[in-house]
This record gives sequence, structure tokens and C-alpha cells, in this order.
Amino acid sequence: MFNLIVAGDIYNFIKEDSGRENFSVSRLLESTPEDIRNNLLPLTDESLEYLSSLPVLFMTEPEREWGEDFDTSEYSEIRIGSISDLKITKLGRDTVIAFNFKIERNLGKCKLNDESHYSDALSLGGFGLHRTHWSIKRLDIDTVLDLLGIEGQLPPVQPKKTNLPNKTEDIVISDVNTYLDKVLKHNFDEDEEVFYRGHSDHRYELEPSLYRKSPQGFFRYRQHESEMITELLTVQPSEFTTDRYMLDKLVRMQHYGLPTRLLDVTTNPLIALYFACSSKKIEKGSEVDGNVIIITTKKNQIKFFDSDTVSCIANLSRLPEHLKKELDFNLNKHEFNKTDPCAQLLHLIKDEKSYFKDVIEPSDLRSLLVVKGRMTNPRINSQSGAFLIFGEDAVLPETGFSEIKIKKIRIQNKSGLMKELARFGINESTVYPGIEKAAGEIAKKYDISKI
Repeated sequence: MFNLIVAGDIYNFIKEDSGRENFSVSRLLESTPEDIRNNLLPLTDESLEYLSSLPVLFMTEPEREWGEDFDTSEYSEIRIGSISDLKITKLGRDTVIAFNFKIERNLGKCKLNDESHYSDALSLGGFGLHRTHWSIKRLDIDTVLDLLGIEGQLPPVQPKKTNLPNKTEDIVISDVNTYLDKVLKHNFDEDEEVFYRGHSDHRYELEPSLYRKSPQGFFRYRQHESEMITELLTVQPSEFTTDRYMLDKLVRMQHYGLPTRLLDVTTNPLIALYFACSSKKIEKGSEVDGNVIIITTKKNQIKFFDSDTVSCIANLSRLPEHLKKELDFNLNKHEFNKTDPCAQLLHLIKDEKSYFKDVIEPSDLRSLLVVKGRMTNPRINSQSGAFLIFGEDAVLPETGFSEIKIKKIRIQNKSGLMKELARFGINESTVYPGIEKAAGEIAKKYDISKI
């Protein structure tokens, strides 16, 4: 295995033979196999030691150079080296991994094969190599160089001997009494508030549907966010006529199944437990465990539906992907607001808030916030709902370095727990209000075949 770090030529590891560099935690482990990612998160000293044990292939994002006969080949600066002394730290408001690097082989600017030669093998998805990210690949570097079309026999890289960390086991419960005992004993401060989320499969990541990945680790929807939203608004305009804010539209889209940058959470731990138990999956003859995630956040990180910061992030979803990629968060606020992508984002925000000042705080667009939406949707009311809204490259709570803290409870005995939850009035008809759900729940109650 090896680290694949793809970045712009502004990074020191592309310009120097050795030194120290910072890399955003938000871009870590993209396009990484699920089992590796799950064993490395949350990030610990053991995780960082494992990353430092692997050789590193440094690449710049491919750029096209038009040659003779309309040759459309792409080129990257490619280097092979090692990293050491990894530390998680803050750089402004960004959480970064700082590390020493040493370049052992500088291959210079290399012509790459067509993407079809390597995309599937490297599980790169729709973005390909055209994004700054840090992933781990279950291949050796020489095989990858061959796929990329880099010629020449190179001496093998000798990795350090370090085992992949074993993930710490979650608390396991199988009855409501034990579950409520764990919930009530969860400590939090007066300036904090607690939310919950239930997953029917404990392996699911704490991320919105827009950020879902394939088993190979690449994004399924993220690069098409603005197109999906525009298409739905085009084919079903009447559904959104009463929605004043873009957040309202995203909530409605989420309700109807469109992948968005919202993640549903609840203030009711029993509702979260219901979602952890409501879907059953059998693998190798055994039921897959669910989990409930306890989410603790500072009260000052909680926003409401009319928040300006929320408007900024929600309208970011309407910005085409190529403009999102041009957002340069390293610029100061004044310079950032003079850029074309920011100007287009301001135009979108002013569509819902004509009074909005022509100033966006760059760091706001990278925030991860809890949002309490308007209780206009019966499902939000019944599920005591709120949302996490993910800004661009927001640091996921799973890393352990987000301002939002998480704790997981593993859920077993789903059928037994569902029966206990029904005694609390938590069932399909109360969680999903509507006559069709109520009718179905009544039918199940009187079904003599289950007596």
C-alpha cells in the first residue's frame, strides 16, 4: 500500500527535495477503501504512525498540453518519497496534518496515459486526479506508475513495518433500558447541546448523502450537486414555490430522496434508536449491527433556518463544480470576495436575501453546523429533527478533530428493540406521519398471521 497525495504545484513537496508541509484534514482519505478508512478514523497517534510507514506518491493535478495533431495528453509532476513526524494542528481556522517530507525520486513532468487506463484501478471516481486529496491505495507504486504510463525500471520502495490500527470497539446494547442508561449518563457541558443519529449499518459514515462513496472510496454524487438541484427545480417547480430559503429547498429535496449536503439528526434518542433498528441486513447468516451516534456540539455552533451563514453554505450547493474548485480559501476576505466564483455565490444568496451585504467570510463556507429548520414539514416535527449542514471540505466529526464530538453505541437485537420501542409509541406511523403509514401500522397490529 502507499499514500497518494495529489495537489497543486504550490506545495513544498512539489518544489523542494525536503521540508515540512501542511495538508488539510478535510481532504484526507478521499478515495480510500472503506475498511482502511474505518480503521484509521478517528485519527490517533497510531493512525498517523501508520500513514508515515507507507511510501508516498506525490503528484500534481494533471494539466493538458496541446501538442501536434491535436494531442490532448495530460502531464503531472511526479515524485516519490516518505513522510515523518505527522502532527494534527490548526492553521488559521483550518485543521491540518503537518509533516516532514523527503523526496527520494524526482521523476519530473511525466506524460500520463488516458484516464481510462488507471481510473478504475485507482478507484478515482468522477473527479479523477483533478482534485487535491490524500488517499491510501492497496497497490504498489510501481504498478501504479505502469498504469499511469510512466516508463523506466525503478528500485522498489521499502516501507516501514507498521500494522493497520484496529478500531476501538463501540459500546454494545440490545435492550432499551441499557440504551437509555447510556444516553442519560452521557456528560456534556452547559454550553453544549446533544443530538442523535441512527444508522442501520454500523459501518456507515457520518456524512450526508451527497458525500456517499462507492465501496472503492470515490464520490457517487458530489461532482454533480448543482446539476441535480437545477434539474429537480426545473421538472418540479411547483413543489418549491412556498420555500423562501435555499435551506428549505434542500430539506424538501432531502425528504424526496435527492442527495444533499444535509444530514438528518434528532433531539430524541428513541427516534435515533428506531432508525438504527428499522432496516435489517443479513450477511454470512448474521444480522448486521446498527449504531446510534451521540453528537455533542457547542450551542454557539447551532444555527436557525434564517442564519446568514446557513444561507451561504446552502447556496454553495447551486454553484457549479468548476466554480467550487476555483474558490481559494487561502485568500484574505477582501481578495476572496473579489473573485468571480464568490461574486456568483453572492448573486445566488441575494436571490433569497436582497439585504445581504456583499461580503462572505471564507471560513464560513467550510463550516460544519447544526441547523434547526422551520417546522413546516410534518416529518421534521415527528422526528424532532434538525440537520448537520456541511460546508465545502468541512472536517468530518469522524476524524476526531471537528468542533463536533461524537460517541457511538453499537445496536444488536433489532427486532426485540423495535417491539420495546413500540411500547413507547415509536413506530412507523409516528416516525413517518401520513395516512398510508398509519394504515400499514394498524394492519400489522391486527394481522392474525403474526399471532
